Amino acid sequence: MNYPLANIIAIVFGADDMISLMMVLLILIVFLATWAINRISVLRIRKISNQSKEISTIMQHTLDITKNYVLRVDVRERTAYNLHGNMLPEKGIAFEKSLEFIHPDDRPLFRKFIIDLVKGETTNAECVFRWDISGDQHLGQWWYMRDQGVAEYANKTDKRPTNIFCTLTNVTEQVHLENEEKKMTGKYKKMFEQSIVGLAFYDSDGHLLTVNQKMREILNFQSEDDPYYYGHTIYEMPSFRNVLDKQLCEDFYFCTLSVIVERSVYCYTELRLHPIHDENGQLQFITLSIRDVTQERELYLQNKQNDIDIRRANAEIQEYENELQYLMDACDMRFFRTTYPERVCTFYKSMNKAEDKMPFDELMEHFVDSPFRQGLTDFENYFNVPRTDLTQMHPFFHDGDELQWNFIDSVPSFNSEGKLIGTYGVVRNVTPLIEKQEQLKRETERANQSGIMKSAFMANMTHEIRTPLNAIVGFSDVLPMLTAPEEKKEIIRVIMNNCDMLLRLINDMLAVSELGDGGIHIQPIRTDFSQDFNDICISLAQRVQATEVEFIKDNPYDSLMVIIDRERLTQVITNFVTNAVKYTQQGHIKVGYEYREDDGGGLYIYCEDTGAGIRKEDQDKIFERFVKLNDYVQGTGLGLNISKAIAESCNGKIGVISDGEGKGSTFWVWIPCKKTDNTEPHKK
Repeated sequence: MNYPLANIIAIVFGADDMISLMMVLLILIVFLATWAINRISVLRIRKISNQSKEISTIMQHTLDITKNYVLRVDVRERTAYNLHGNMLPEKGIAFEKSLEFIHPDDRPLFRKFIIDLVKGETTNAECVFRWDISGDQHLGQWWYMRDQGVAEYANKTDKRPTNIFCTLTNVTEQVHLENEEKKMTGKYKKMFEQSIVGLAFYDSDGHLLTVNQKMREILNFQSEDDPYYYGHTIYEMPSFRNVLDKQLCEDFYFCTLSVIVERSVYCYTELRLHPIHDENGQLQFITLSIRDVTQERELYLQNKQNDIDIRRANAEIQEYENELQYLMDACDMRFFRTTYPERVCTFYKSMNKAEDKMPFDELMEHFVDSPFRQGLTDFENYFNVPRTDLTQMHPFFHDGDELQWNFIDSVPSFNSEGKLIGTYGVVRNVTPLIEKQEQLKRETERANQSGIMKSAFMANMTHEIRTPLNAIVGFSDVLPMLTAPEEKKEIIRVIMNNCDMLLRLINDMLAVSELGDGGIHIQPIRTDFSQDFNDICISLAQRVQATEVEFIKDNPYDSLMVIIDRERLTQVITNFVTNAVKYTQQGHIKVGYEYREDDGGGLYIYCEDTGAGIRKEDQDKIFERFVKLNDYVQGTGLGLNISKAIAESCNGKIGVISDGEGKGSTFWVWIPCKKTDNTEPHKK
């Protein structure tokens, strides 16, 4: 049988005892429940306390690691105290006193930051200001501090906080980096905007992304975001409509007459298009450069016409000289007749009237070192045949003491017996003609030299710009493929160096035609030539295309700090390697340098190749302008001449070592310079 527990207890103890026992049990249960609840509460409080301590410890370690400062600003006392760190004095600092350590330009911003928190306009705020860490010394050692403030209220109904807790972080390095990035971005933007050619960037679909000011001028943009150019793709532009394929976009370079009716563009342009692909070969961007060559074309046509005019003028002058010999009335010309027995010369301005008669002795005094002067002393042997001579004479028909050029034609005169009795002929004052001829020669020579120098300048400009431009384009193609920040930073540094060199080359090439009028301007700076040499070789190694030619770099130093013009030395090394590539079909091209203490110290740079070599008789003239030993090899003959000019401008030396044809060559240059440290460079 089943009996309830209460019935069993009632049977054993009776009804009254059962009630007492139930009361005791109930009290015991309440006590145990209360004890259990209290115990659980104590354990929970301890756990929360331990968690709070752990959180406090973690926050303390975090603040120590991040090197942040935590301050408490007592609003009523208008005083700030350290909570973490020792940014302020131990006893705190008054608000007005703290302003003395804040940069004057940042004080208004800081005041507004505090006032907004104090007035309750916001519960948290942030500002960046400069703090003088030198303290009361006021040395102006400014740190950029980011202040994140939080207001604490005693009650939710309060309108003003009781305390403001500020977390200050030193962001000096970050601010400097941001400023450097802005400065660098500004440089690139300036380079882009101030380019001498029009530049534009398009996306893979051919939509215009950005252009520089030069492009806007050439293509006659009507606004910054001209809807015509931004609304049409590059594939739709007249110059590329039938030649550019999106699916097979390649490099283009051509000159054409650009006509855009919608924008009244009509000019001759030089266009260069370069696609940029990603690592998978997919088209990403398209770069376009445009150069307006209308004026150059007009100058070329004008020079061509000038050449025709000069040839025509020379022919006319020749014809004029032939006619002038027999024309008296319109020219400063006189007939003369000499009588040998009487030793006298008679001059005629007209055919029937003598102008002057002069003895031989007096006539000889007017000649200046002329054969006619000697002939008058030996008349029979000299004037027995026709004579023609251009001679200088003291004037005897004109006022003044300046020497005159006279053209004298003399024909012998004989009597019936065949005996020489005298001469006759004409004397022409051709001083103006000679002066015009000399002037014409000078002008002709100057015109010829101008044409030569212009052609040489353009060719040399292309020659010199190719290396940095190839480096910029090449590394720009590589840059999107890189993922490591260190690699990107290194590539960007190389691109920047080549950009600087490219700008320097553009400025310096303007002075190539004036090398004889003052030389090349040298700007030495302190630089690590070992690093510069590595950068140069990275670019130059790309020029060695022949598989049978090995490019060798000999850099014996980890670091070599010297004061030099690194861009000029880059020009010299580039010219050396360029020549070596042209004349070396197999073997190696080795570029190296070393620092020598000779003659006060300097850099000895050399380029050794196993190419065609140079004959002994040609080694002295290869550094002259426009000299090329092989006309079938591309080049202008200016590279080595520019290298020589650079070496001379640096007070250095340049030369070549070669045992003859087929035995290779070694071009070298020595540039005096000083190391900027007292320790010897560490050799590899």
